[in-house]
Amino acid sequence: MTVQYFLADGTSVIFQEIDRKKYSDTWLPGAKVFGSNSEIGLITIQEVENPLFVFGQRVFELFRQAKFFANERPGLRFEALLTGEINLSRDDKKMKLKAGQYHLTDIPLFTSLFKKDTSCNIFVTYFSPEMLEQLGLKLLPCPPSKMPDKMNYLIHEMLRNPYGENLRDFYYHNCIRELLFFHLTQHNQPIPGELEDRDIAAIYQADSIISSNLHQHFTIDKLSRMTGTNQFKLKKGFKHIFGMGVFHRLLFRRMEHAKVLLETTDKSIGEIAMLAGYDTAAGFIHAFGRVFKKTPRAWRLESKEKLEEE
Repeated sequence: MTVQYFLADGTSVIFQEIDRKKYSDTWLPGAKVFGSNSEIGLITIQEVENPLFVFGQRVFELFRQAKFFANERPGLRFEALLTGEINLSRDDKKMKLKAGQYHLTDIPLFTSLFKKDTSCNIFVTYFSPEMLEQLGLKLLPCPPSKMPDKMNYLIHEMLRNPYGENLRDFYYHNCIRELLFFHLTQHNQPIPGELEDRDIAAIYQADSIISSNLHQHFTIDKLSRMTGTNQFKLKKGFKHIFGMGVFHRLLFRRMEHAKVLLETTDKSIGEIAMLAGYDTAAGFIHAFGRVFKKTPRAWRLESKEKLEEE
């Protein structure tokens, strides 16, 4: 677990890992779950670990006012308050984080004060130096700021990730990059490659064109002309914002759409192939197998079995 909590008297808060099969609340796919149950209240921590980042949520259900000393892992972390209110302090510096706000901080030791009979849900992400270096980013701590709607929506989508294990890590990688993108545009920090706001808008417009026309394969030249930007910025922008090139983004969109159809409809494999932008069922089955290491039919059967088990 990436954080340690201590009470005001120095007593360590004891957490135990919870067996997935015995955990009845909403579970973050791929996460380890830790819980603490005492006279103060209930604390649940879920964390997904990756070599480049760690993220998850912390839920506090407290019966009385509580003061915790937190010892975080060193480095930059993103904290967003989804519900509740927390007073944070370190030395003589104090600040309040309210629901709908987030901040970036590199302070590893601080105090958290929670009100009596309160419930707080915190989303936390640790960015590794390697990840920030790969993206060419130099992020600085920032005070509490209102989460833009897209950031708030993205966080909630991550917490109820609908994708299976084969696509889960790929999905999380993309989400973490988009989270950074929303922060950068929120604070007008420079985007790698010096992308301007209009270039960023063009990249999202191009992605929308791709997702709305899965049967077509647009060239970089055509997409850049359709969106009013140049080929260099389009290619570089897709890499930085989505973590993949334009062609691979099209494949990702096709697979994403196909997987949803397999899990939520009774359409035939041939129909799904056409709806996902493939000319033949054979071509779709081959592409699906390359990505997920199983056939669409096997994916559908496993999805139904998991649903029945739940």
